[in-house]
Amino acid sequence: MKNPSDFVGAHLGQSEQQTKGILAACLGKVLVIDEAYGLYGGGGKQGATSDPYKTAVIDTIVAEVQSVPGDDRCVLLLGYKDQMEQMFQNVNPGLSRRFPIASGFNFEDFSDDELRQIFYMKVKQQGFQVTDQAANVAMEMLKRARNRPNFGNAGEIDIILDAAKAQHQTRLSKKEAKSATLLEALDFDENFDRAERADTNIRKLFEGTVGCEQIVALLEGYQDTVRTMKSLEMDPKQNIPFNFLFRGPPGTGKTTTAAKMGSVFYDMGFLAAAEVVQCSATDLIGQYVGQTGPKVQQLLDKALGKVLFIDEAYRLAEGHFAKEAIDEIVDSLTKDRYFKKLVIILAGYEADINRLMSVNSGLTSRFPEVIDFRALAAEKCVALMVQLLQRRRATLKEKSGKELDLSCLETPTISFKETTLQTLTELAAQDNWASARDVQALATAVFNKVLRDKEGIARGSLVLTEQIITEELQSMLKERASRAKSSAPPLPSGLGDILQQQLTPPSQPPGPAQPSTATSTSQTVAQPPSNVDKPPEQDGKSPSQNLAVRTKPTDNHHHHHTRVAKRDAGVSDAVWEQLQRDREAQEEREEEYRRLKEAARKATDAAREAIVKRLLEEEARRKREEEARKKLKEMGVCPVGYEWIRQTGGWRCAGGSHWMGEVDLGL
Repeated sequence: MKNPSDFVGAHLGQSEQQTKGILAACLGKVLVIDEAYGLYGGGGKQGATSDPYKTAVIDTIVAEVQSVPGDDRCVLLLGYKDQMEQMFQNVNPGLSRRFPIASGFNFEDFSDDELRQIFYMKVKQQGFQVTDQAANVAMEMLKRARNRPNFGNAGEIDIILDAAKAQHQTRLSKKEAKSATLLEALDFDENFDRAERADTNIRKLFEGTVGCEQIVALLEGYQDTVRTMKSLEMDPKQNIPFNFLFRGPPGTGKTTTAAKMGSVFYDMGFLAAAEVVQCSATDLIGQYVGQTGPKVQQLLDKALGKVLFIDEAYRLAEGHFAKEAIDEIVDSLTKDRYFKKLVIILAGYEADINRLMSVNSGLTSRFPEVIDFRALAAEKCVALMVQLLQRRRATLKEKSGKELDLSCLETPTISFKETTLQTLTELAAQDNWASARDVQALATAVFNKVLRDKEGIARGSLVLTEQIITEELQSMLKERASRAKSSAPPLPSGLGDILQQQLTPPSQPPGPAQPSTATSTSQTVAQPPSNVDKPPEQDGKSPSQNLAVRTKPTDNHHHHHTRVAKRDAGVSDAVWEQLQRDREAQEEREEEYRRLKEAARKATDAAREAIVKRLLEEEARRKREEEARKKLKEMGVCPVGYEWIRQTGGWRCAGGSHWMGEVDLGL
């Protein structure tokens, strides 16, 4: 038995000498070189350098081992398949002739049944017994370990058993174990019943997190699917998505949610560890040709069995090397080495993530699940601040016995509440507002200011006042407005006049209204166009009863009298639910646009420039979407003329059955 270090010398000529000596000593015997890929010293590629000492070993083996009938020596090269293939492709080609890799012996991973047999055999050999529950827990641990790179098979069983015996000995010394030789489930995993406690885990995991209802419902749905499929003895992994898009502004909980998702997927048995490998686009993008691919693979290998969280993912849409990184990710996700063996999350602003999806057509299908993170409303910002200060109060009471009066926030006066909400709304309108993260900073500043009351500390009772909160809010608002003004680019000549025209209501009254049958109920019945086929009747009603005109107020540029239909026949629940979420997001964007226009009218000079910048971006987006809707209407893809809803990678009609990708539109 030898390993590569036995062959490699310390100076030129010594490697050949040591290799010849080993081969000569093995005449009439079997020479086993374990981890043989360690003899590969690099090179073989343009511009790459190789280790001359290791190259000398390979060349000597090629010269001495002829592999012809009558040789009184058997040489075996052992190692991982991928690394061995890489070595054979890049070293002396004579090695491939003497050791034909195509006819080599391939040792596959043991199946679950084989691992169970080996497990029971090793337990018996070591003089122990194991409960059925403990054996099942050990098998679950082995399934998770499969997601790690270079799964150890029987060696992995040794690792698990050694740890279990150590835990058993600890419990035995505390007189908690039932028998000196009986291994129980607790010995293998203290939280072995986490899957059975899944009903309460998620809500407890997100306890105290503001605005997480949608995420909790989504993850609970996954857990329900896993339990159901396991009860039917089916593999649930195929029905659970492992790749996600997190869209939203900073400070809305994307990174925190990624960490909690790691715990959820670990509890469901899909990951080897509840860990998050966090990186940015910079960690994936190389600086020269040929560097990006290996960097992506190294990061994917590092994250195997874990969660890979790629922040600022929009930067993967910028530049040739960045596109190379995206292509590598798309390609890798279909390989057995990575497929559903790690959770990958791409995070960033909504518009940036949507733009990223258009870089590679394969991204949309590989990242089907989207979680939108919305900036906290002013009311929820107040609720979060109260929650954070209540925790500070509890800590203060526990550590020092001092009291903290938060009544001005817990039971605020009407005028103070209105003032606070108004200031928070103005802060949220700033481009540099980081939502929950800034609320945490605000709570810290408020608490620090309360601690300056030396008299209050002396008497054991501190009081948070309205004045402290108002001063800190105004201080933050002033600072953020100043930063926005400093960072805003100069406006092009004449742009101010254009914006003034856009933001100022017309002085003349609008033209005559179009004839309408609208009533105070905000909806009217509309008939289908006469030049198209009528859709089939649904629920016993005529098509005209299933259609309505949306009369929600719109701005002067976008009068969308859209038909809202019941679900088309054949549209799945998943497609329909996603369509409704995208419709709501579209309406939220329109509402945000109206708020921006109103804020621009009322804003001070300092805040106005930042709002104007956002307005210009919104105008550009809305113009692109208007062009797409116009083209879709001209193409007649939806014969009834339903409204088109923007989705990731394309558009879907409101009925759900017609889809057009952005590539197909050519916009």
